[in-house]
This record gives sequence, C-alpha cells and structure tokens, in this order.
Amino acid sequence: MSEDVLSPGERQTLGALRYAVNDEAVTYLAIMRLFTTGMSGFLSDQSAEEITARLADLGHDADRETVEQRLSYLVEHGNLARSPRETEARSVREYLTNRSRYQLTSRGELVHRQVEELLAHTDGAREVSSEMLPGILTGLEELVGLVDAGTEHADPRDVASRIATLFAQFEVLVTSTREFYAYLTQVLTRFDLVRDEFVMFKTALIDYLQRFVDEVARHMPQVSDRLLALEPDIPTLCGRANADTRLMGIDGTAARRATGLDPEDWRSLHTWFIGSPGRRSDADNVRALATDAMRSLLTNLRRLAAGADRQQSRYGDLLRLARWFESADDALAHDLWAATFGLYPARHLSFTADPEGDPMPATRSWWRASAAEVPVTLRTHGERRASGRASARVDYTAAKRARLAEREQERHRRLAAARELATISGPVRDARLGDDARRAFLDLYTSALARHGRPLGGDTTAHNTLRIDDLTLAIEVRHAPGSSVRLRSPGGTLTLQDLYIHLEATTESAGPEETAVTTEPQTTTRAATS
Repeated sequence: MSEDVLSPGERQTLGALRYAVNDEAVTYLAIMRLFTTGMSGFLSDQSAEEITARLADLGHDADRETVEQRLSYLVEHGNLARSPRETEARSVREYLTNRSRYQLTSRGELVHRQVEELLAHTDGAREVSSEMLPGILTGLEELVGLVDAGTEHADPRDVASRIATLFAQFEVLVTSTREFYAYLTQVLTRFDLVRDEFVMFKTALIDYLQRFVDEVARHMPQVSDRLLALEPDIPTLCGRANADTRLMGIDGTAARRATGLDPEDWRSLHTWFIGSPGRRSDADNVRALATDAMRSLLTNLRRLAAGADRQQSRYGDLLRLARWFESADDALAHDLWAATFGLYPARHLSFTADPEGDPMPATRSWWRASAAEVPVTLRTHGERRASGRASARVDYTAAKRARLAEREQERHRRLAAARELATISGPVRDARLGDDARRAFLDLYTSALARHGRPLGGDTTAHNTLRIDDLTLAIEVRHAPGSSVRLRSPGGTLTLQDLYIHLEATTESAGPEETAVTTEPQTTTRAATS
C-alpha cells in the first residue's frame, strides 16, 4: 500500500473528529463536555436520560430520542463506548431507561481536548517560554551527575522524574516558540499596518525577540555540550528509568510512558540544540528567522516612510473605498469601479490578429474571434519597440564558394561530354559513348525535335547547335526510312529507327557559358529505344 493512502484503521480514527464540524456540532460539543468536564466522565457511565436532563439544565433543548441518536453517533466514531456494566431493573420503565449507558474513551478524551484547545486559541501573540532554557540546562547537568555517579545506584523513579521534567520543559519551549513565530509571520505578511501598529510591533519585535535570541545563543553551547556528553549513556539512563514496575496493557504490552523515557525521544532534543547530518539545529533556525523578521520589518518601514504626508495602509484604503461605494449612486459607482480596478467597458478594435490573415471585422464577437499574438515586450512591459540589439548579418561566403565550385565542376563535365561527342563527328550510325556524352547527345536530339515543331517527313530537317567554350556541336536530324542509329553506353543501348542523324563539331571562339542556336523549326519523329 502506498504511504500517501490512508488505511481503513486510520480513516476510522480520523472519523472521531467529525462531530465537531457537522451541522449538529453544538449539541455534540455539549455532550462531550459533560463527559470531559472535571472527573465526571472518567470511570463512570451515564445514560441517555441523565444526559438529557443535564443538557436541559445547561439550556439545551433536546429530547431523549435526539440525545440517544447523538450518543449512538459518538459511539460509532469511537468517541464514546457503551458501558458493559449490568444494571438491575425493578420495572420495564427502569430497564428501558438504564439499558444503554455510555462512557468516555481515551480517543474521545484526546480528540475533545484538542477541540477545546482549538476553540480557545486566539490569534494574539504568545510569549516564548525562554525561562525553560535554564531549567533544561540544569536538568541535563543533573543527569550528567547521575551518570558520573553510576546509574546502577540511582532510584529508577528519580531518574524517570528528572527525564520527564526535562522533556516537559523542552516541549513547552518548542511549542511556545512555534506559536510565537507563527504569529510573527502572520503580522509580517500584512501590508495594512498603520504607523501606530508599526511602532507597537517594532517594540515587541526588536526588544522581545532580541532578548529571546540572546538567551538561546547564551544557553545553546552549554546545552549542546551536556547533550554530547550524555549521548553514549542515553540507553543506560532510559533503561534505568524503566527498571521500575511497569503497567501492562490487556494485550500484554507495556503501557506508554512520558516522553523521554525511550532513547528515540532524545533525537528531537538533539535536533533542536545540535542538529543532525545535513540539517542545522532549530536553535540556529530561530536566529535565522529573527534576521528574516528584521528584514520584513524594514520593508514595512520603507513603505511607511515613502509617503510621509499621509498614512499608507491597504486596510485603510479599502475601508475608504468601501465608504465611497456606499455613498455613491449607480452611475458614480460604475465610474469609481472602472477607475479603481481598470475594468472599463469592452471595446472591439479591428486589427490584424494574424499577420498573414485578414483583419477581424468589428462586428465579430470576441468569443468567436481568434486570439491576437501580442509581443512579449508589449504584454509584459507595455513597450512597442523591439528590445535587444539587431542580429548579425549572415555570412554566405562559404555557401557561395561551394555553389561556384559545383557549377565549375558541372561545366567541366559537360565540356568533357561535348568533346567525347566530337569524336563521332559525321553521320551517326553505331557508336559507343559514356553516360555523360549520351545525355548530351539526347539533349541535342530532343531540343532539335522540339524546335522543329512538326513531324519529320519529306525533305524537312531539324537542326540544333550547342556551344561550350570554344567547341560547337551542330546536329541535323531528318526522316530516313530503313536507317537506324545505335548508341551504346554503360547505362544501356539507345536505338533510333527510320532516322538519319549527322553530327558536326567545330572549334570557335565562344564564352564560357553554353548557348543553343537553332536554324530550323521544331519537328517530331518516331524513335525506338532499347
């Protein structure tokens, strides 16, 4: 089972708190107080009839049936238990009255005590019980003396009493310190302190807190030394304190004893004054929190000093604003609301929500319109200008050099293919060429047919010219039934039927770029390729 999942037993235990938060909490609290006030509820049981009468004396108007239901609810959640005591009844009425009697459980007593403490709690400040520090130091010194004299000769009850007293003082110190700093945090987070409150708070903080921090700093080294000296003998001390006759529960286990009589309880004492690996002591944290409190106090002081001509208080400002709203009519209240909170009436502005889209018409509802892309600087700081410096220009020198090199390689390859074609100058019937020369020949051939523009026949001839550097290639294509042209290359064999092709190569003065010149219109022909 995962650790973050409550077990059924834990859920049942927490159910004992429900009576204090439901709709009938007033009646439940009154019933529980009858069982926990003084010693009236311990080792005694009470019937529903008696509880009803006592509630009536306290001013609670509840009939017996309702009280019986409330008592059954408390029994169901573990706050009360049905008494096992048998009663003698001399009549049916007396039997019905006394058949169900109830008594307090330990869980119910613990829960109600916490509920009463919570109800009695106030948000006011509580003093830190710093007077416990000398008592803690004295208790540790006495235990060190017992260890030095030999724990085997000490009275177990005396050892248990000293340890229990030490931890009781420590618990008071820790609890009061925690509550004091909780109150301090609650006050420091307020931004509505006026000058008079600030002066009172400053006096309490600077004077009282500083005295407490000084006392902790004065006693902490001595307490730490005594704890370190006692650390090896803590199991022996606890064992001697538990050597006396122990109370055993009905399940055969020893009953719980006061805090400190178990060696594991001493860890909290060590953590508060000495610390643990990877964690500084709570006493050091107390001083660090005091420094943070001083810093927060200075923040409030700067806020108050920022406007010396008037009182600055969020609480006072809100009260003043509430009075203005109370005395304003409807129209003025709307204007005041808009001026205070900036919630002006909606205005639909027509602008381009998407740079690549069309502007939204002013008649389109905001609910159906697409969201506008607002720049971060405009949305965050209200600035329209672009922040930051302009990016550096991209250097394309390397890319240009690579493209020029590729183009030069392509020109040399085409020139080599043209020179290879020049070797078969004259009527082309059966020749062997490389793949580049074969592609150059097909370019000349298809360009000649495309420029001729009509089928070859009769005396019509298709021409095309290619110049690369100082080499000029001229091709002539005409229809010739029974003739064929065969070109073999590594990529395959090309066969053209019923065609006569004449290729002529000449050397001329030409530029580095290739040009194509045609002297005849375009034509097409029937060709077979294998």
